[in-house]
Amino acid sequence: MKYKRNIWFNGTLASLLFSLSSISPSPSQVNSDSTLSSNTSIKLEGNTQIIEGGTRAGSNLFHSFELFSVPTGSTAYFNNSLDVQNIISRVTGKSISNIDGLIRANGSSNIFFINPNGIIFGENARLEIGGSFLASTANAIKFANNLEFNATNPQAISPTPLLTISVPIGLQFERNNGAIQIRGQGHQLIGPPFSPLILSNNKTGLQVQPGKSLAIVGGNVFLEGGIITAPGGQLELGSVSDGFVSISPTTSSWIMGYKDVSFFKDISLSERALADVSGTGSGSMQIQGRRITLIDGSLFLNQNQGLLAAGSISVNASEYLEVSGSDPVARTAGGLRNETLGFGRAGDIAVSTKQLIIRNGGQLNSLTFGAAPSGNVVIDASNSVQLIGVSPFNPGVFSTISAATFNSGNTGDIRVSTGRFVAIDGGNLSSSTFGTGRGGDVTLSATDLVEIIGASPITSQPSILSSTSLNAGKAGTLTVNTSKLIVDEGGRVDASTFANGEGGSVIVNANLVELIGTISGSSEPSLINASASIAIPTLQKLFRLPSVPSGKSGEVTVNTNQLNITDGALISVRNDGPGNAGTLQINADRISITNAGGITATTAIGEGGDISIKSKLIQLRSGIISATAGTIGTSGNGGNIRIVADILTAIGNSAITANAFEGRGGNIRIDTKGFFVSPDTQITASSERGIDGTVKINFQERNPSQSEAQPEAIAQTPEIVSVCQASSKAESSFVNFGIQGLADSSDGQIDDNSIWERNFSPVQAIDNSEQSSSLVKQGPTRIVEAQGWVVNANGDIVLIAQTDAPSPYTSASSTCDGQPSMAQASSLTETARKK
Repeated sequence: MKYKRNIWFNGTLASLLFSLSSISPSPSQVNSDSTLSSNTSIKLEGNTQIIEGGTRAGSNLFHSFELFSVPTGSTAYFNNSLDVQNIISRVTGKSISNIDGLIRANGSSNIFFINPNGIIFGENARLEIGGSFLASTANAIKFANNLEFNATNPQAISPTPLLTISVPIGLQFERNNGAIQIRGQGHQLIGPPFSPLILSNNKTGLQVQPGKSLAIVGGNVFLEGGIITAPGGQLELGSVSDGFVSISPTTSSWIMGYKDVSFFKDISLSERALADVSGTGSGSMQIQGRRITLIDGSLFLNQNQGLLAAGSISVNASEYLEVSGSDPVARTAGGLRNETLGFGRAGDIAVSTKQLIIRNGGQLNSLTFGAAPSGNVVIDASNSVQLIGVSPFNPGVFSTISAATFNSGNTGDIRVSTGRFVAIDGGNLSSSTFGTGRGGDVTLSATDLVEIIGASPITSQPSILSSTSLNAGKAGTLTVNTSKLIVDEGGRVDASTFANGEGGSVIVNANLVELIGTISGSSEPSLINASASIAIPTLQKLFRLPSVPSGKSGEVTVNTNQLNITDGALISVRNDGPGNAGTLQINADRISITNAGGITATTAIGEGGDISIKSKLIQLRSGIISATAGTIGTSGNGGNIRIVADILTAIGNSAITANAFEGRGGNIRIDTKGFFVSPDTQITASSERGIDGTVKINFQERNPSQSEAQPEAIAQTPEIVSVCQASSKAESSFVNFGIQGLADSSDGQIDDNSIWERNFSPVQAIDNSEQSSSLVKQGPTRIVEAQGWVVNANGDIVLIAQTDAPSPYTSASSTCDGQPSMAQASSLTETARKK
């Protein structure tokens, strides 16, 4: 059955296929061209064309044909001596070779076959040979000492140059070489969830003996439902326009080299086409071209069924690699897949290109279903990597780059290097453990941009970068290195556990980090996250997850110049099960948290996580920083929050909380030079039924030369939400004496007639100066409320009593641990007196 597919290359594919199909082979099928000193002889017995004679040179046997085709139901039989190692043949006429029957040879001979005009392998084409097979549209097969067997310049050659034991060393291409087309009915692979692919026993397509090489190297190469198989051997797909392709022999196969190729052409797999090196040996494959495309569930597959380590799937595309879609009945996703079933390591997947595009449920997978580790996934895409959407046939099949274990074998690592990385509408880059094996590490390095946006519209599966545990195995570490990271519309950067295994950790290094919004139509936030999470019901069913996780959550570290969190997005460490939340550390020059955005370290039952933030400027506008623990009936303690910032501002119902329910409230410590809060800002470390925690705000000592307040400067503090804690030698406090007395809580608004007193203990006065001592003797000093602030010539922030336009910021100035000099306090007091 033929399946519809998109037109690509602006009609190039269609025109090439028309050109190929319009050329018909000669009715005589196989004819010698009489260009060798000992010519090829052909005789027909029934449907079998017996090919004998040719020119012998050592273990090489040369044949030259004017045309060569094998019709449906017929056989081309090379009746060679058993001591022939290589059968080397060419087509010198102008017709393509149309092969829809059987090619046979005796013994373990390898067959080299070139026809520059083009080659079509029909769906009935088969190989029955003991050695390796190479089909090419090269112009010539080259040997050592510059000797070549040329198909486009087939002048008669004396026997002497060909009498060599040299094996072929390469293929020479000139421009305008013909295409190679391989047709078939497509693979019958079945991919049950959490299981290896089930391979068909049908022997269809071109197949060599186990451990041997199968090489298809032409101009454009098309597999339309075609199947090519080299069990445990070496499979080569190459598309060359101009240049030299080297052939390097190994113990039992060949490896092609493309460093001397000037220009490449295109490779396309469609209609469930399959290139397969699965077996008990160390199979591997190399694919080399300009634009390489897999659609309709087509696959590059290496399933290791033995004890030896499998080889790699290596794809080199000079322009792009595109993997699009699952097969029409959604039995398996198309793409690149390395698996191991037992004790032999799975092979690596290596991709080198300018652009990698995976869409509509296409996948790159390195998987283990046994005790052996899965392979690594290494991607070098100089321009971009794009993961887009899900399968149109099955919304549970995501566009994915993944490494995973379903047993005790460890998962390989994923390393992606690119200029721009984009995952949208459910696209997924992940390392996962579904068993007891450890999850691999994920490292994404994008010089320009990383965008993780949106979710699948049907399952609400978010677009995600992840390292996760979905069983007992520990998740790996997820590292993102980029200039700009944008997580929007519910996208996630996530290292979590959804079961009893330990969650992974997230490390982000970026110049700019922006988290924005939620999944459209839901409250699920955009996240940078390390957690033990309850999965949504759809995913619980899909991945067979427990209703509540029991694993330990990991850590989050963000290093950036600018961090923006808005519209409900979060940076979070969380535990939805009985365990504790992890730790969260942020180092940033500037942090902006607005419109219900937040930094949180929360738990359902266990203790809240610790949050550590270092920044020059932190701005909260309806923003949240929370290390809250537990819900009703739980006894977990609140986490701790440590903030070190030059300036911290909080307005518009912002909150900094380390609360608990029955457990102890956490501790909040803020070290700052400038602290500006609005009356509706909450800073609390309370417990509903347990012991409250502490809130400590330390105003750092400044350089004495900059410490004097300007004549018009005053202390302006609409609300101080907590009293500073005493140290061993000094004690200070801010106390609000409103007309109605102290506010009941930090929620209470302060009356406009409130006045502030600054009190210093006698101990502190004795420890400092006579000036401060006299200040104590005079008792509390009233300080007029400031109306705003300005920056002076020294770059200092200065509070002022009058301003033409009210500042949206407010300030509190005090020191607990820093112990400022009494000269600073006296200067501030004297300023208030003058006003």
